[in-house]
Amino acid sequence: MEMTTHSLSYAKTNSFSPGFFPAKSSVAAQFSVNFLGYNCLPRKLKCSGRQLRNFGAIRASDSGSSSADGSVRWLLEPIGDGDTRHIGYKIAMPSPFEIASNVVTVGRVPEKADIVISVPTVSALHARIQKTDENLLITDLDSTNGTFIDEKRLQPGVVSAASPGNLVTFGDTNLAIFRVYKLKQEEVASELEESGAKSEDVPSKNLESMS
Repeated sequence: MEMTTHSLSYAKTNSFSPGFFPAKSSVAAQFSVNFLGYNCLPRKLKCSGRQLRNFGAIRASDSGSSSADGSVRWLLEPIGDGDTRHIGYKIAMPSPFEIASNVVTVGRVPEKADIVISVPTVSALHARIQKTDENLLITDLDSTNGTFIDEKRLQPGVVSAASPGNLVTFGDTNLAIFRVYKLKQEEVASELEESGAKSEDVPSKNLESMS
């Protein structure tokens, strides 16, 4: 599957007015969705090193504790089908992003979240992600439509681990479902050293999800 990037998922900025997005109460009233299954979803990320550099690297406060030492990179790739009929109007799919800080928050409103997913069914402040060397620790922050790892809905406030290959959904299986990828830095360095290639020529095989 060829991955393309857009501008919907990005680090927090001040370029959007809070009034641009619907309030959480309206989301609860208009955009409560049922969780669907995961049949026939893609299982591998296919992109070159050049495309990898286009992942949005999300950096926030590193005050939280974590064992991640920078030797691994965590990537989330959107794999939804883009169906917007449950919303009533068309919106673009979120971009893939890299989690570069130890702890980040995910939500719909730039003033509240580090990673912004501009989808109405995503809560203003939806979830928290902490990275380690082994997995991503995800906490639902009492979101309206829930946070899921594969088909399991997370209990608000309770930390759950997502491993490479898992699917993480932020309230919407059509527009805000992501596959988790773990990429070791030494894999890229070794590939470059052996081939003498530039970073943009790193084969996509290094980006396959590890399950």
